[in-house]
Amino acid sequence: MAVTASQLEEIAAWCGTSPELQVEREAGRRLFFAEDDPRPIHYWEGTGDYNARMRRFLGFFMFSCTLPDGDTPGIRAAKALYRFSNREETLQAVSGARYVMAIVCSVMSSQGVTLELEDERFEVRDRRWSRLLSVGNTVIAHLVPTGRRGQWLPGPGWLQWPFGIGPNMRQNLKQWQVDPLGVERLLQMRADPEEERGPLPPQDDTLDEAVARMTAAAEEAGLPQLVLSVPEWEAWVVSHLNNPNTMAFTQEFLDRLGPVDKEDLGRWLGLLMNIWNTTPQPDRGGKSAVQMTSRLSPLGAR
Repeated sequence: MAVTASQLEEIAAWCGTSPELQVEREAGRRLFFAEDDPRPIHYWEGTGDYNARMRRFLGFFMFSCTLPDGDTPGIRAAKALYRFSNREETLQAVSGARYVMAIVCSVMSSQGVTLELEDERFEVRDRRWSRLLSVGNTVIAHLVPTGRRGQWLPGPGWLQWPFGIGPNMRQNLKQWQVDPLGVERLLQMRADPEEERGPLPPQDDTLDEAVARMTAAAEEAGLPQLVLSVPEWEAWVVSHLNNPNTMAFTQEFLDRLGPVDKEDLGRWLGLLMNIWNTTPQPDRGGKSAVQMTSRLSPLGAR
């Protein structure tokens, strides 16, 4: 017998409300939300809603926390709720949960989607996903095997990642896998009060300066694929100025950049936007975004 979405929600509800796990649940919440960290939080748009945050915590608590006896709360819930019928199937399902970042490679009308993670495929049965997701979307989720071959259910707190992932990154996507705590820290966007904005991205006045800055960083990092001439960078940017897909330029850059530390990704994107903002735009009389924007703003043309 396959595990169903309603059973998974029963397990989630037990994990979220059972007095038996109150102490562990409170400790898990402090860890997940980093409640002892005094820095202010600025959640990414659409991720700071209370219900969304609690669903992400519930997924983490169910599948990633370990109780003193070695069980996860999800396993403890399955043992408590299914003492007889469907017990073994449910325990196997909860024990087999995986947390993945994967790409939607197909949509099954009114049924769900198929996710791709390099050489792996996950047929996720959820009607909401078939309505909300499109081919090429990136999803971060706990996936729970149903017991039917190749079929999975989404656990609580799944996310549609806002950035596209190009074909080169897809080939090495297992190197970019994340964990629930790391995702929550990223979504929180904490900053020290005195450095709330963080370091400003580079804001050069000319394309020559921006390209020189990118070249220096690329040569220092051993990334010759990012050492391009000023005309080459200009042609690349201009080819995307009228592209309705606003992420295409960034996606091509990420493909060329290849795997880097997540902490360093923002620096590279800042260098890229510096080039974009200093490139002359033919349909704007050859003026760049920097030239068309007041430099009095502390955020410049970002």
